[in-house]
Amino acid sequence: MREIHLNGYIDDEEWFGDEITPESLHMLLYPPDAEDPEAHDDLRIVLNSYGGSCNAAVRMFDELRAYPGNVHIIISGTAASAATVLATAADRLEMTQGSLWMIHDPSVAAWGNERDLAEAIQLLRACKESILNVYGRRCRKPREEIGAMMRDTTWMDASAALQDGFIDGIVDMGSGVVNAAFCHETNLAEAKEKVAAWLERSRPKCLRAVARQKDTSEPEEPAAEQPEATKPQTEPIVAKEAPQQAAPEREVPPEPQPVKPGVPAVQLMKRLELITPSRR
Repeated sequence: MREIHLNGYIDDEEWFGDEITPESLHMLLYPPDAEDPEAHDDLRIVLNSYGGSCNAAVRMFDELRAYPGNVHIIISGTAASAATVLATAADRLEMTQGSLWMIHDPSVAAWGNERDLAEAIQLLRACKESILNVYGRRCRKPREEIGAMMRDTTWMDASAALQDGFIDGIVDMGSGVVNAAFCHETNLAEAKEKVAAWLERSRPKCLRAVARQKDTSEPEEPAAEQPEATKPQTEPIVAKEAPQQAAPEREVPPEPQPVKPGVPAVQLMKRLELITPSRR
């Protein structure tokens, strides 16, 4: 049995280098340097994540469900938000005694007019229904009750998660099943604080995306600023030394026009369509 450790934020792509992405999981499941690519050993995945992108979590859920071998996932630390979607893919799902489990409604950052916001609300509702479908394959509670727990943002210790049917068992730290170096006991206050910090990370990501798109759309902008900066120095000097040459200098003004603003920031933000349930 192979053991894999997933520790970090769930996202569709890497931004800080510590994310759990569908691509990184695929590489762990099917290592390119494997002696026998057709051999699929049973897996033990030790998971600690405060969540992230719902889309990425669903992709990894499907990847794990399609894996030919048996998948045993152990929550060591915290499984919150989108991490619970990923974890539910396990053939057997367990938590260490000091770990935490959290479920809540998905959320989005929406931008645009009334129609855009209405579409964001529609997306949120559809996303919640898809998450309920995932939970329903394991949890014994009625769908309406699980939905209410998500709406209220429900934190559970291992015993509560087991009682509600989200997990299959609790792992004894001294059993030798889990490498103790990767087991993190987390208290409720610390978990809530870290989840809030993860949510804040979505803001700089959006700003970086805008800046990156602006750089690619205006590659010559720095060069266009230089003539505008030097023009006030050259015009007065030429006018004083050779007044008769003022006419040729006046022919230059059409060239130093204001720098093209490119795509307005508002349009860039709209183009990003910040309605992806990516931080839950």
